[in-house]
Amino acid sequence: MEFNPDKLETTFIEPITPYGPIEDRRYTLTHSDETGMLFFDVANEYNYDAINLDLRDELLGTWKAFDDGYGLFLYAYIGSLDLVSSLMKYNAFKTHMKLALEAIFYGDREFLKKNPKLLDSPIYIKFDSSIPIFNNYEFYGYVKDYIEG
Repeated sequence: MEFNPDKLETTFIEPITPYGPIEDRRYTLTHSDETGMLFFDVANEYNYDAINLDLRDELLGTWKAFDDGYGLFLYAYIGSLDLVSSLMKYNAFKTHMKLALEAIFYGDREFLKKNPKLLDSPIYIKFDSSIPIFNNYEFYGYVKDYIEG
């Protein structure tokens, strides 16, 4: 599945702007299965109202001071499902992660242009599951790996 910018709706909620700040910048990425639209909110808190509590297939993220710069830490909720259901949800997240990351960085492209040092930031995703094998942090490369050049 390829990322299509026409299928992304980005909303900046004050005091966060397309240009900053880095601190307290929170990402909420959700989608519609019916339309294929992605909804990306950038605010100083997560947009819990946008989350479908039945599906819980959103991505939440924030920048954190890390070594000499920043890292992007994202959160994917798998929950307290049985082994097979957890595996299916985990695999669904992994299958769509490249598209999700491309959408986030496209939606926040002005911010990244203003802060080019963030292109070298590592990306970590916390998968949250009651089953230990799926309850982990995974390294997903660097921001620059998901931006068309």
